[in-house]
Amino acid sequence: MDKKLQISICILIGLVCLYLYDSSKQKGYQDSYIDIFNFDHSKINKVIILKGNDGIEIERNDSTWKINGHDSLIIKNSSIDKLFDETLIVKMNKLPVSSTPKDLSIYSLDSTRAINLILSDINGNTLSDAMFGISPSNYYSNFYKNSDEEAVYKTNSNIMTYLTTNLKYWGEIPQEVIPDSTVITPSDL
Repeated sequence: MDKKLQISICILIGLVCLYLYDSSKQKGYQDSYIDIFNFDHSKINKVIILKGNDGIEIERNDSTWKINGHDSLIIKNSSIDKLFDETLIVKMNKLPVSSTPKDLSIYSLDSTRAINLILSDINGNTLSDAMFGISPSNYYSNFYKNSDEEAVYKTNSNIMTYLTTNLKYWGEIPQEVIPDSTVITPSDL
């Protein structure tokens, strides 16, 4: 074989080995996320959302949901669907942003800006007690902290829109069906 061809093959093999080594090292620097709410979501019977002095409590009764303390409102199915389809599938980065935060206001996790999401089962056992805060520099993710732990994590998406205490987001006044008396029937003629 020609000496130039042998050198070219050795260089090509060396470049491929270098590429494979570099790509394996790069995978270690990529964000890896895990589920925050890693339990059976069908066990959720009560949802409590707290922000500052505001709060809302939503409870399941058999297969329907209701807003506690507001019997005149019916729950919007789209809001419950977003809770289960968007909020409860959020993931957190495996590596914490901070292991022992001294000032939670940096992560919007202080008592005035954090949104606390408490999920309970039918027996009143707490399934999750999570706090979420918005990043002032990155609106595509949130900060997450479990109430039992000190570590703060970054989430893979922003779910703050779905965690509101606004009654109009969760419920609506039922529409009354009023018979239309202006319709002319053949007997009226």
